[in-house]
Amino acid sequence: MDVYTELRRSLAAKFELVLRRSVAVVQQLSDEEVTWAPNADSNSVANLALHIRETVRHRVESVFSDVGGARDRDREFDSALALSRDEALAALEQSFQILVRVVETLPEQDFLKQPYLESAPAQSALNRDATVLDILLQMLAHLSEHAGQIFYIAKARLDGRYVTTTFPKKKG
Repeated sequence: MDVYTELRRSLAAKFELVLRRSVAVVQQLSDEEVTWAPNADSNSVANLALHIRETVRHRVESVFSDVGGARDRDREFDSALALSRDEALAALEQSFQILVRVVETLPEQDFLKQPYLESAPAQSALNRDATVLDILLQMLAHLSEHAGQIFYIAKARLDGRYVTTTFPKKKG
């Protein structure tokens, strides 16, 4: 197996894992719980799902699918944002499906291209010299951080009803 095949397989598998775990957690929540935030300065699952969707659109779709349009980042974090559980799930699924499709169809010579040299997103954590590989690795790290926030919010909201997506801790 060559390095590019393994890189593609590994990245796609990691994106799919984050998606599976996120979906399993969000499915445990009601519509009301999806919009609940621990306090006024914190995000809800709805905020995080929309933020993930808009980040993928802004940083990935704009490069690989020529999807344009302005980003309203303030809306993503608006405490009054109301998404249903199904809308939050759809946002997550769309985002990760796009990432997996990009990874699986990317020609190996494109991993080292620098797509932001000509038009870097205005609100990107990456610099203009970022390669496609840099972009994909940053997306995996960034979205994993937000998935962890979703898990934490769900645990806080569901308390003893939360079902882990990994190994349950031993009791007693």
